[in-house]
Amino acid sequence: MTAFNPSMIKPASKSAEFATAEQGRTAKSILIDGIAKQIKLFSNPKEDGRRWFVLGQKEVALTLRVNNKPIKLIGDETKVVVPVEQFEAAMNHFRAEVEKGNFNAQLEEADKGIATRREKLRSTRAAKKTATK
Repeated sequence: MTAFNPSMIKPASKSAEFATAEQGRTAKSILIDGIAKQIKLFSNPKEDGRRWFVLGQKEVALTLRVNNKPIKLIGDETKVVVPVEQFEAAMNHFRAEVEKGNFNAQLEEADKGIATRREKLRSTRAAKKTATK
């Protein structure tokens, strides 16, 4: 191991490994993480978290959401139902569909909204920072 040298310290944005960490939160990655979270919430009903599903007697109504907006799942429908025992399989099916790129057009729109929100938050923070100086 080489001795530490302060010149080894560099901004994360210049790192090949970490440069895209913030940009890595795309609508696609957010949706895939959200699907995994919903499966976890379904299997553990006492866990806190916002649910994208409503449990009925024999069926579960579900939506997939990105940027606080529902994704169109079948045609223009944003809410679908599946038998209760098939919830996890249905969510895994949607995850596979997202990974294949079948929702890319909607996710690109969501990415635009996410980018707009990030920029708005950055400018608001910058304005507050300069106002307090």
